[in-house]
Amino acid sequence: LFVISLVCASAAMDLLDVDGDCIQFLIDPKGRLREYVNGKLEMENVRWLRYDASRAMLTDEKGEITLQEKDRVEKALGVHCLAMRAGIQWLGDPPAPARTLLVEDTDGDRLEFLVNEDMKLQEFNNGELELEAVNSICFKFADGSITDDTGVFKFPPRECMQKVAALYSLALQVGIHWTGDNPQQVSAVAVGSEPKVLDIENCAGDWEFQCPQLWDALKPTDDPKKRYCETCRENVYFCDSIEEVQSHASQRRCVAFVSDTDVTMEAEAEDTITLRVALLSGQELPEVCVPAAATVRDVKQAITKVAGHPAEEQRLLLEGEELWDIQPISSFDVKVGLQLVRVLKPVVERPFEGRKV
Repeated sequence: LFVISLVCASAAMDLLDVDGDCIQFLIDPKGRLREYVNGKLEMENVRWLRYDASRAMLTDEKGEITLQEKDRVEKALGVHCLAMRAGIQWLGDPPAPARTLLVEDTDGDRLEFLVNEDMKLQEFNNGELELEAVNSICFKFADGSITDDTGVFKFPPRECMQKVAALYSLALQVGIHWTGDNPQQVSAVAVGSEPKVLDIENCAGDWEFQCPQLWDALKPTDDPKKRYCETCRENVYFCDSIEEVQSHASQRRCVAFVSDTDVTMEAEAEDTITLRVALLSGQELPEVCVPAAATVRDVKQAITKVAGHPAEEQRLLLEGEELWDIQPISSFDVKVGLQLVRVLKPVVERPFEGRKV
């Protein structure tokens, strides 16, 4: 049994407007920016956003969104970074720069970053000055982690986009050396394009995150199909079908499902499927033979055996569509072959010691 969060930190932004509507922007596996309002799909393909800084108002093809005053700076910065990652057009004003950042990390520490009069970025931990001047920052979208001069901490998944956008804004203002993933770097396939050769070997934009917890280890709730993860501090929903997985994923919920990893790889020849797999660069990998009952996850494990690519770094595409781990491979017409996108983990350039090792 696996618990996974199917929408990554680098792919979504949530906000409440002044009318109390819950707005969500997310980048789908095709690289399109989608917009949801109160959980319902409003726009499948947002092509541009316009921002009026004086009114804290976002405008798209469907109308206007006025940001709430309490967190409008962070929200505007987060949406702007998400738009940059999706490669869509940003019109009007740039977001105002951040002046401070408050965040409770996944360990429960309350962190504060602010620019002092000497234009140094100070870091406070639970109200105490921990660093007089931050000198370098390394960010990983894959797990939402920040490595700085004090050690490593992680942003909460639901706030990651806006928090890293604010921290990046602060870093730019004081000239801090930023390594790892750039929050404003385009990470998705351009809308409407399906190139046959696409070099994204070093892309760190993950489409899913596998939680280390098991369903049985999660805290039960009144709903037998919902439990609470004290590691991620999120509710987790048990799913019996791929439709349920996709429904919860569209709402940025963590899900649990049964993965058939016990499928024997020694089935009779008539019960097996032979797959052709190639990288997006066109390089073909050795053929993969799996049982007819195998899931996409089983295929990834088979690819690891024949080609050495770690399963957690694989994204399998069929005619441009990403395949979900829970789906049975027999449900697809795989005669045309699969494409493999590798998502490599960013390498931290130097070791750090501090809050968390």
